Amino acid sequence: MDRSHSNVDTLPDALASSIRSALDDDLVGIYLYGSCVSGGFDPGVSDIDLVAVTVPEADQLDLAGLERVHDDFVSLHPDWIDRVEVVYIGRAALRSFRTSAARLAVISPGEPFHLRDDRIVEWLQNWYLIRETGVVLFGPPAASLVPPISMAEFVAAAARYADQISRQSLVETTPGARAYAVLTICRALRTVETGTHGSKQEGAAWTRERMPEWAWLVDAALRCRLSRGAIGLDDDRTRAGSDELIALVAARVDQATTAKKPPELDYASGGAARRCIRLPIVASAAPKLSTIPTANSHHIEPS
Repeated sequence: MDRSHSNVDTLPDALASSIRSALDDDLVGIYLYGSCVSGGFDPGVSDIDLVAVTVPEADQLDLAGLERVHDDFVSLHPDWIDRVEVVYIGRAALRSFRTSAARLAVISPGEPFHLRDDRIVEWLQNWYLIRETGVVLFGPPAASLVPPISMAEFVAAAARYADQISRQSLVETTPGARAYAVLTICRALRTVETGTHGSKQEGAAWTRERMPEWAWLVDAALRCRLSRGAIGLDDDRTRAGSDELIALVAARVDQATTAKKPPELDYASGGAARRCIRLPIVASAAPKLSTIPTANSHHIEPS
């Protein structure tokens, strides 16, 4: 576990404590995963990634109260604005994530706290990672809540996510979002070709070694990420190059998955098993809860 950077060793516990106070008996468990657990954490850049499992479904929680928790957290820790992702999911929904029609409540970089409409199975990679690598901040072991997920399913989900990235227009995106797309699809390539999960840096190294003619663009994406989008990927050459590299890597991912013939993950309602992409990163990607009329007298829910 890699939690030795700056105050990342204490902040997840502080945020988890605030979530526990807000949810009280509605909380089942909180799990830390991502780069500060598995490696590849970049101080000043990487996110804190948490999953909070709850007794009721996410749309039955005190969403306004949780929004205040997150607002208070970044007020106390302004360096972490747009660097926190917390996914709230009901216990029953998580146990049946392949077929559940329940909703998630999410705050993530570029998105305020809101309810998601995408299917829970599309977050299969997250559920796999908390089961296999997650650190318990509160509650029982994640494996007691997340049903078994095979590596073949994880690889297939990564491939589908790579396909989604390749189909997403980057014309209006920020340099930071473009860097995210390049590095994420490189990570997907490594996952598909090795059958293992890894960090963005490992994916970048894997792609650089196997596609050396594109090392300059991979390095530019890494520099842009480390600058939080302030440096690079903002000129015609790198924009055109990133579009071409994404297309080439997506084709290589497709070739590898076709050769391996991973299982289809077209669950009951027919969607692809992938995590919903966060491109482009736009501040108004979802409405603030405080601007949405109440759906009932206790919970404020976005449409």
